[in-house]
Amino acid sequence: MLTPPEQFGIVEPGLYRSDTLHPSHFPFIRSLGIKTAILLTPELPSRAMSNFFEENNIRLIDLALGSWKNNSSNNSNNNSNATDGQGQGSSSGGGAGGSGEGVSGSNTVSSLIPSIPAAPFQTSWWKPLSEELIKDGLEMVLDANNYPIIVMDTSGIHEIGTFMGCLRRLQHWNFSSIIVEYRAYASSKARYVNEQFIELFDVDWITLPESLPSWWIEQEQMWREEEEERELLLRQEVEAKSRRIAEQQQQQQQQLHES
Repeated sequence: MLTPPEQFGIVEPGLYRSDTLHPSHFPFIRSLGIKTAILLTPELPSRAMSNFFEENNIRLIDLALGSWKNNSSNNSNNNSNATDGQGQGSSSGGGAGGSGEGVSGSNTVSSLIPSIPAAPFQTSWWKPLSEELIKDGLEMVLDANNYPIIVMDTSGIHEIGTFMGCLRRLQHWNFSSIIVEYRAYASSKARYVNEQFIELFDVDWITLPESLPSWWIEQEQMWREEEEERELLLRQEVEAKSRRIAEQQQQQQQQLHES
């Protein structure tokens, strides 16, 4: 029997949302053929979840930790720091052997500890997520090369609800519909600051990838057609109003002329 996560949901074809996965959920997730998993919270995934993704060739992106784009730079920085630390230890060891070895060992160990970049998830008091994280995540979600995708956070409510709300803004949903969907998952745990973040997020900051998913292309085409239809109706209303005004003015002038 397949058991989905408690907060699992289908966002669009091939795009899913969920809370933290447990071993009981793995058969269900495997059935979806997931290619990419995106984590929005800075907590490290469990060993079981990491092993599951690795065994099933699922690309795991710790988006909140920035590991998807900072691993290579961190490794190079750590290697250079380790070399510098060893050099400092050797030079200081010339004066006093015991203290020199202690300084060298301390510098080497500290330099080999990987630093976790804070920028992608560093937020102010009212922001559930940073704009940079939302931007990076949405551009990954809109890249057809990453599909099928599952987006997760610890609770399946707050960060992911905010993230999906920003996606809906990008899809031209009206704000009321976005809040209805957000509260459908959050229920009594809904947060006003999340809703405020969704409303104020600047969707123009997003750069669309070259390879877009089919559902996005179809929806954008439908939206453009609806916009063109609305503009046509508006022009027709303006023209009709102009004609009525012209006719009224003509009638008034005729009445004045007759009187």
